[in-house]
Amino acid sequence: MFVRILRDSLFRQKRRKAVVLFSVALGTAAAAALGDMALDVGDKVSRELKAFGANLVVVPRESARPIRIGGEDVSSLRLPSYLPADQVLKVKDNFWKNNILAFAPVLDVRGKARGRTIPVRGTWFERPIALDAGSQEKLLTGIRSLNPYWSVRGNWPEDRTLEERSADPAEALVGARLAEILPARPGDLLEIETSAGKGSFRVAGIFTTGDEEDEALLAPLEAVGRLAGRPGVVSRILVSALTTPETAVYERLGKNPKDLPPAEFEKWSCTPFVSSIAYEIEKALPGSEAKVIRRVAESEGRVLQRISGLMLLIALLAALGAALTVTSALTTSVLERRSEFGLLKAMGAGNSGVVGLLLAEAAILGLAGGLAGAGAGALMARWLSVSVFGTTVSIRPLSVPLAVAAALAITFAGCILPARRIMRLRPFELLRGL
Repeated sequence: MFVRILRDSLFRQKRRKAVVLFSVALGTAAAAALGDMALDVGDKVSRELKAFGANLVVVPRESARPIRIGGEDVSSLRLPSYLPADQVLKVKDNFWKNNILAFAPVLDVRGKARGRTIPVRGTWFERPIALDAGSQEKLLTGIRSLNPYWSVRGNWPEDRTLEERSADPAEALVGARLAEILPARPGDLLEIETSAGKGSFRVAGIFTTGDEEDEALLAPLEAVGRLAGRPGVVSRILVSALTTPETAVYERLGKNPKDLPPAEFEKWSCTPFVSSIAYEIEKALPGSEAKVIRRVAESEGRVLQRISGLMLLIALLAALGAALTVTSALTTSVLERRSEFGLLKAMGAGNSGVVGLLLAEAAILGLAGGLAGAGAGALMARWLSVSVFGTTVSIRPLSVPLAVAAALAITFAGCILPARRIMRLRPFELLRGL
């Protein structure tokens, strides 16, 4: 009997049922799309933010520790220390190797050009490297991969090692402010003099960063090392890593991993926090210290948290709007079917039977709306991801049952007020005029 009544009631008031179905599907689609994107947005936004520079810098352990005499910091007076250049690839050879997106070694020296003392930095511009011996797959990394948004007037230099170089001078980039001071422009030949010798560089382009690099000259690492009399060493390694924002607890505890309890240490070390990635790099590269560039890391964390909060807020508002629409449609339906519900109560159905009928109808509509919303949400998530990030989002199989569960939750939330109205109906008042 109940099934027959339910079947007949589903095919009546088709407009009301369509409104409920559409509202549930729309609310579920919005929630599902934001849910699918939320699972991928962290990595995608973090990858976008990596375009603004490195979030880790690896330096020799000796140069990372401050030297204080009489309360004054005299670290700048000590002799420079270096890391071996043949160990640079070890920053990628650790537990978090898949999270290391790009890196570039840097050798800092002082030189003279046209009578002025300038900072000269040897680095990789854009160099293909093989991570595994005998592997055909190569990673393209360097300062250009770390900073793809640098503005370069002219061309990026050819990144060639000493073995690959011809007799022509090595190419270099000159910072915008330094180019005004010297002056220099693309195509010029600059004579650089250091304490170890002299060398020439052809200016390939003028770059602008808005930071201190605008006052420096960037040249191939091997050429600068030979010019400064320091071949085979680097001053630091800039690293861009894909990370997860640190919570306040792990940010505090992660500063000294040795003090963590074993369970907390395992959880911390298996989460791609910027501090845990720094810890693994230090293990892979003996004699080094990986320092977090907090300005970059904290900015990434704040942006990701705000985006996640905004997406959660929009999803909740969409679900609330759908629930209110369902409430309105079902309340109107209850008012129109008062006589029917009164008759059912008079025949002994009781509040539980009548409310059960309403909930069964809502469950069927919620299930149908959830399945439709899950499909629409997947399409919406893909479209939004392509529009914002330029890549498609990964739709996980778990998203479909979650979307259906969300649809049922929206539908049952919309049934609360109509169910209370049904329970207040009195059969004798409704049937008096019949």
